[in-house]
Order: sequence, then structure tokens, then C-alpha cells
Amino acid sequence: MLSRSSEYAIRALAHLGTVQGRPWMLSRAIAEELGMPPPFLGKVLQTLTAVGLLESQRGRGGGFRLVREPETVSLFEIVEPFDHLADRKLCVLGQKLCGDDHACPLHHAWKATRDTFLTALRTTSLADVERMQYPGSFPWNVRPTKSTRTATPARRLGPRTR
Repeated sequence: MLSRSSEYAIRALAHLGTVQGRPWMLSRAIAEELGMPPPFLGKVLQTLTAVGLLESQRGRGGGFRLVREPETVSLFEIVEPFDHLADRKLCVLGQKLCGDDHACPLHHAWKATRDTFLTALRTTSLADVERMQYPGSFPWNVRPTKSTRTATPARRLGPRTR
């Protein structure tokens, strides 16, 4: 549901939020640690700087760092510059004319789902994302370490069928 840019933005900001003392970090260092393409991440970080979530500094000792505390940054603020979710009122079935007055069969269900999703993004902070990380690594890291792997099997959801 979120674009790759939004995914990278959340991951990079969560990473920046966990670094002790909030030092400046180079985009290529962040990209290397998180397994992302450096040029693409650089563009994502520049966008986040333009909207005021990051500050950047050129030159020796420069890079990017968070402007605010992670508890005060919502996921909505992070993804909105990339995905423009608040403006998306598109019909889930692709109809040109679809709204409260002239609704497609899925309009009301989709509207409720979209509103719930937007509320979740607005009420979930960057600190919430940081709290969910595994010790020493992000749970979504492409190259998990032994400390992030679980030895217990995944739980089955739902009734067993035979």
C-alpha cells in the first residue's frame, strides 16, 4: 500500500532515531547499513529534509539527522510527501464517478478502510517503529543476523484443516 520511497523513509528515519547522540550520518552509510540503493535513498532523504523532518549539512562531518524527537513524528508525516494519501480519493474499482453521492459497490467499505489506515498512520509514531525492532537489527533488514532469527516456528493462524 505504501511506495518504496515511503518504506525507505520510515526505515531510514527509524535508524537515525536509534543512533546514540544523534550524530550526522551520511546517506551512503545509512543505505549500506539498511541494504538500500544509495542514490535512491539520497533522494528520499532530500525530500524529508525539504519537508522539515531532517536537517542536512554538507562537508566534512556532515550528513543527515532528525530534527525532532521520534515520539513527535507520525508515520503519516513521513509517508505523505511521497504517497499523498490524504489526497487519494480514487475509486477502488477504477470508476471515474465514485463518491458518497454516487458510490460504487465497494465505496463505503473502501472509505472506512482508508480512513482507518490514515488514522493508524497519524497515531503511530516513529518511536513506535523503533520499539518494534529486534535487538541489534531492524526486523525488515534484508540480511538478518543470528540474533534476529527466531528459533521457534511461526504460529498457525486459524483452525487446522486435514
